[in-house]
Amino acid sequence: MNKKILSTLLFLALPAISFSDCRLANSDCEITTLGIIELTSKVNSGDGYSHITLNGKDIYKAKTSYMVLNTSNADYSLKEKKYLITKAIISYVSDAPCNPDKSTSYCSMNVILDLTSGKPVFSNEFFSESGGGSQITWVSWGKANSIIVIDNELRFKYSNGHIERVTKVKDATGNSSDVK
Repeated sequence: MNKKILSTLLFLALPAISFSDCRLANSDCEITTLGIIELTSKVNSGDGYSHITLNGKDIYKAKTSYMVLNTSNADYSLKEKKYLITKAIISYVSDAPCNPDKSTSYCSMNVILDLTSGKPVFSNEFFSESGGGSQITWVSWGKANSIIVIDNELRFKYSNGHIERVTKVKDATGNSSDVK
């Protein structure tokens, strides 16, 4: 086969192969234990929301410019020689203020996507009250529950689709303990 024809075929075929796992070229996607998760921004959705779909079915939407699936802190499972996401944190800055008393206080919102039950489960939203550009510092995923730390100080506990803030208090002797 002539080199020019082979080059042309590769040029046409490689983009199709690389996007074969993603339905839309204008979305971000990740492979999970339940299939392909796609994140579509508000600009590309056309309805004023950013969306998350699983295998083409809408499973979550939020009034935000875009959402990010945090793969660096995700929990993975090895299946068929591939690491697939089982739990992950979705982060975004909400278009609505997180503090009703301050109309200009926008927060970095987070939700946990849990696929371990065989269906997608989203936690309630959680965020740092300090607002602005909060960062997830570390995550410890566990079977019964998980701990998420924001900005090296705020701790949240995730269990069975629900997340709650855990705070440290000192007793009279100066010892710290976790309190809900």
